[in-house]
Amino acid sequence: MTLIGKAGVALAALHILTATAGAQSKDLALRDAVSMAATAMFLNSGAPGLIVAVVHGDETEIAGVGETAPGSKVEPDGRSILRLGSISKVLTGDLLADMAAQGGVGLSDPFTRYAPPGSSVKSFGGQPFTLLDLATHSAGLPRELRDPAATGEGNPFAAYRGDYYWSWMRQNAPAYAPGTTAIYSNVGFGLLGEALAQAGGKSFPDLLRDRITAPLGMADTVARLSDAQKPRLMTGLDPFGNPDPNWEATPIMAASGGFYSTADDMARWMRWHLSGEAQATMALAHALWRPHDGLRRAVGVEVTDSEGMGLGWVVSRARDGVPLLLGKSGGLGGFMTYVVLAPNRKLGIFVAASRVNFAMFEGIRQSVRNLAAELAPVGSQAPAR
Repeated sequence: MTLIGKAGVALAALHILTATAGAQSKDLALRDAVSMAATAMFLNSGAPGLIVAVVHGDETEIAGVGETAPGSKVEPDGRSILRLGSISKVLTGDLLADMAAQGGVGLSDPFTRYAPPGSSVKSFGGQPFTLLDLATHSAGLPRELRDPAATGEGNPFAAYRGDYYWSWMRQNAPAYAPGTTAIYSNVGFGLLGEALAQAGGKSFPDLLRDRITAPLGMADTVARLSDAQKPRLMTGLDPFGNPDPNWEATPIMAASGGFYSTADDMARWMRWHLSGEAQATMALAHALWRPHDGLRRAVGVEVTDSEGMGLGWVVSRARDGVPLLLGKSGGLGGFMTYVVLAPNRKLGIFVAASRVNFAMFEGIRQSVRNLAAELAPVGSQAPAR
């Protein structure tokens, strides 16, 4: 642990370890591993607070460290609300998989099939991109589309507007043939959310609630907080160390990064993914759909440490003692988040830190991989369900 070098810091670490909130598991090894990992990540992060949720077989452990806001002296727990950022994309992937498994949409359906009446969408050389191309960042679309005419009275998200996306698509073709080049695209997931909403006949947040989050009891996984929920929102720090003002995301951002959640909700969601239920949905949700090998280029999709893309997931094979992982990171509104699933090992790990810092995130990412190796070393037997 790089920050433990003085007796005072070591004593602080011991206090944090013994005070870690939210322990639920009867599994001593799981409790100890999660507590140690949470403490190390927190001390190395510089974030006001950090929370970890781990599901392993039938056991769940949630550990909160630090404060919900600088100076609050209130420790985060499973009900503390945070912003998921781009982890919202794998929730969108779940919705796509669920609708495809039920026959409501097809992964190979052209996006144009779900465009609003009267709209038009240009294609690359007459080749329409599909819902799968959008979900694997391979539709040839840019990362962001900011409406230069938008005014938001200080809200930087106000420049991301659905009507501007559709206007841009009417006038601009994708840069590459579908399925040939990967570029991480918030635009693509925003449009995927629009397509699913069109297919489902209701707004994307309502559709996700009705089909995924409400059946799982994820009452705090929402695109907009209620007045009752707002007091539980942790305060995150922006890249300059200032409290983030929690600007409201626009509707087009919901599917790509607009959702809030809690560690309790994320534990429920991970248990669902690992439960063996909804087999048709999970067969689609956990698959490797777009291998990096064969792409012309792969930008922003963790190409050096993974095999390819699933439905929003980055898929990494088992190696160096770490099991096969589906991973997704996020960063928005003062939070950096990371989640991994090891479906073959019945293991899920979620981490949220209330600070935006990319060097810090690399440490969290490696810590999560190390924790996965500790809890489900390659070659060991998966825990019983």
